Amino acid sequence: MKIGFTEHTMAILVMLLVAFLLGLLLGYILWYSYKKLVASITEERDQWHNKYTDLEKSYASLKYQHDELEKDNNAMRRALNNCEADKAILEHKLQTSDKGTVTAAAKTVEAPPVVVSSSNAGSGYGAMFQEDNLQIIEGIGPKIEKVLHGEGINSWSKLSQETLESLRAKLDAAGPNFRINDPSSWPRQAELAAAGNWDELIQYQKFLDAGRENTGDFENDSKLEKMAMKMIGIKSGPDDLKMVEGIGPKIEQLLKDAGINNWSELASTPVEKIQEVLHDAGPRYQLANPSTWPKQAQLAAEGKWAELKEYQDYLQGGREV
Repeated sequence: MKIGFTEHTMAILVMLLVAFLLGLLLGYILWYSYKKLVASITEERDQWHNKYTDLEKSYASLKYQHDELEKDNNAMRRALNNCEADKAILEHKLQTSDKGTVTAAAKTVEAPPVVVSSSNAGSGYGAMFQEDNLQIIEGIGPKIEKVLHGEGINSWSKLSQETLESLRAKLDAAGPNFRINDPSSWPRQAELAAAGNWDELIQYQKFLDAGRENTGDFENDSKLEKMAMKMIGIKSGPDDLKMVEGIGPKIEQLLKDAGINNWSELASTPVEKIQEVLHDAGPRYQLANPSTWPKQAQLAAEGKWAELKEYQDYLQGGREV
């Protein structure tokens, strides 16, 4: 028996064909849109990648320029430090020359000798440190001092006569831990110490770091000053009022509560005002004698550590005896 296609079957086939064609068209449209979107995103990604690459190149170029400028800046700072040190030394020599001229003129007219006090630490450092104390030299610590003493270099004078080659040979012989040290400035420092030119030594040490020239900042205290402060007992800088002979922790707190916070402020405070602070604090503080405190603080504020040490040596409880 033959099965024929009815109109109803034909209509179904036509509908299926139309649905297939519509689905194919819709799929093509979606595929085309997706492809276009992917192309757009890819193009945008490439653009951002190119921008990122350009920024990396710009950053590398700017970093190189920054590094070069930093090198130039450091070189200029070292040159400025050298100029400042030379200026300070020349000013000191000029002052010394002027004082010598004044003294010579005074002798010509048979006037009494003129005593001119140094405006800086002065020659009193010689009374604080023995000549065999090589640790006042920037770059020399206890171990290196021991090595040098063992080689017969037991004074500033002998150290000043050493050549750079001989010092390096001695450090090399002492072992690898000593070879990294740079002794190039040691003879000059020792020469200044041996001659008692303490002001020049202080200025010279301020642009040294571990004994190397042109590496200091010319602002921090020199090693000589630090050792002098340590000898006196100063620990925390200008706000350490306890370094004044006669002032302990409790009196220091009283003074700071009264607005006297550092050496300069204590130096400019009248003795009568200090006595009022002690009197108001009660009987236990009224026995303290502050008559020398401003003078001690003034010497500390001016960095005259040798004079301060000499002055404190004959004080008893802050009193002159």
